[in-house]
Amino acid sequence: MTNNSRGNKSRKNPALHWRRTKILATLGPASDTDKMIHALIQAGVNVFRLNMSHGDHASHQQLFMRIRELARQQNAQVAILVDLCGPKIRVGRFVHGELTLKQHSSVVIRCSNRPGENNIIPSQYKNLYKDVKPDERILLDDGNIELKVVAVKDKDVICRVIYGGQLKDHKGINLPDSRVSVSSFTPGDKRDAKLAIKLGADFVALSFVRTEKDVLTLKNYMKRNGASIPVIAKIEKPEAVDNIEAIIKVSYGIMIARGDLGIELPAEKVPLIQNKLIALARIRHRPVIVATQMMESMISHARPTRAEVNDVANAALSGADAVMLSAETAVGKYPVRTVKTMDTILREVEINQWLNNRFEDDVKDNLSYEKQTASQPSTRKAIAHAACMLADELKLEGILVPTRSGMTANIISSVRPLAPLLGLSSSLQTCRKLALHWGVVPLSINEVEARDWQIMVNTVCKQCKLAKAGSQVLLVSGINDDPVKNRPVLKIMTV
Repeated sequence: MTNNSRGNKSRKNPALHWRRTKILATLGPASDTDKMIHALIQAGVNVFRLNMSHGDHASHQQLFMRIRELARQQNAQVAILVDLCGPKIRVGRFVHGELTLKQHSSVVIRCSNRPGENNIIPSQYKNLYKDVKPDERILLDDGNIELKVVAVKDKDVICRVIYGGQLKDHKGINLPDSRVSVSSFTPGDKRDAKLAIKLGADFVALSFVRTEKDVLTLKNYMKRNGASIPVIAKIEKPEAVDNIEAIIKVSYGIMIARGDLGIELPAEKVPLIQNKLIALARIRHRPVIVATQMMESMISHARPTRAEVNDVANAALSGADAVMLSAETAVGKYPVRTVKTMDTILREVEINQWLNNRFEDDVKDNLSYEKQTASQPSTRKAIAHAACMLADELKLEGILVPTRSGMTANIISSVRPLAPLLGLSSSLQTCRKLALHWGVVPLSINEVEARDWQIMVNTVCKQCKLAKAGSQVLLVSGINDDPVKNRPVLKIMTV
């Protein structure tokens, strides 16, 4: 059987109709028209990312409202993530637009607004001279240029060029050996967070998180402004990896932003860190997004490299909830083709996992790891595992989860069931939130259906073509963090 014929047959199998691993796509000049957004939703985008590093509030607000309307027209539960840009640690401008840095030469990074020339590099980050010390590294332009600090004199940082190159205006500065004093949540982020609150964003991503205090600062700021938007902590600093347990605990989910992470840490360490973070997030029932350069070549080419295909496939095999596209869809030549290609790769992996019961194997592995790391057994995890095993053993057509907050669907998702998982809610906000979680198909139901489970089961199964009359599904409800409110129910329902 060819891959194409197997893929076509899988679409007809209710268990494989929906893709489990979710896709995030960044919108930008190449993809911000109504026609492109509509096509991206059709291609399989589950969450759109608005990058606050580019554009102004007026354009972001207009784009946000258009996404909502286009999703409504297609009856699609599509979420919107507002990505705060964090502190901008960049070089300034040069007199001639660039500066040539020769190996072993001496250069000065000056905290000044004046354009640079003659081996003077202007820094937009005014605290640079306070944060760096002799013998520490300074990386420029995504790590392509490396400097070593020789001395700090007044506001000048005197460096020796270890690896040189052409340095252009506004390229990034990374400080892998230094403790950066600037807050992850900047005044600019506060303004952007207020916009996210005003618009009703589904998620807010916080850049350059170092400790749990960074996440709590954002959460408290939104609380003071009358909002409680789920926070996605972007893991792109070595300190974040060191403090990952505490960060995961206070965050709704995490994003493994491998661009800066791979600059500030040895590149060979990043794949193992990625797998570790995915496992930790799953155990804590937190969605985890793998991001950065997943299909970078498709910015300008119609096909991905084999290494990129392997990267996307490995993220799915490792159990990530979602994979993200950045420049590929924001400024690339082939935004829709890129999403369709990613969708095809993920489906191929998931067909193989499903045929080989790999989702169930992953559950067992993570339960063993949880027993080693948890101080007491997790009742809700045991219930979720039992639900997945019950659906599998009895060959039930699917798992239906009526939910108000999304908690029960989230817990079931974290153990990666083989059966289709439908998250049903009368809250559109909850439905959109579930769009990020692995395997959850979010569906909006009305209050009558929410109160009468039999009506709900019959309506949903018919609407989704999940099960024929006389077939059975498993209904799961009532899992809660609060022991007082935790009233789990597992019920086999006949359609």
